[in-house]
Amino acid sequence: MSSHADRDCLIDVSVLPKDIFSRINHEFYDVVKFVAGDLAVKILRIQMINSAGKLLNTPDVFAFLRIDSEEIDAIKIESCFKSKNGQFIIKPGIKSGVSYLVKLLQETLKEERELASNEN
Repeated sequence: MSSHADRDCLIDVSVLPKDIFSRINHEFYDVVKFVAGDLAVKILRIQMINSAGKLLNTPDVFAFLRIDSEEIDAIKIESCFKSKNGQFIIKPGIKSGVSYLVKLLQETLKEERELASNEN
């Protein structure tokens, strides 16, 4: 039986650099690659999500995969399984990697806000 506390202990914000919210472009993508992998970088880069702030303000990082576009076909082929009826399903490892990154960023932001609040 898994509890909420058990899941929280899996969120280790120490894997993120202290300046994650000031990193953009290549510096941000290096962190994404480390935490979530190369395909996560491709998924964010094609959407021009080049910072932690933009990522946290994106409601569904994978929504663009529903668009029928030649421009994103290569990413679909790499990052999804194609069902027999033609539907694309995001590979679980990619989805969980991006989800983990978002949780790390949310927790880091929460900790930074709490620290700032305690200093005031």
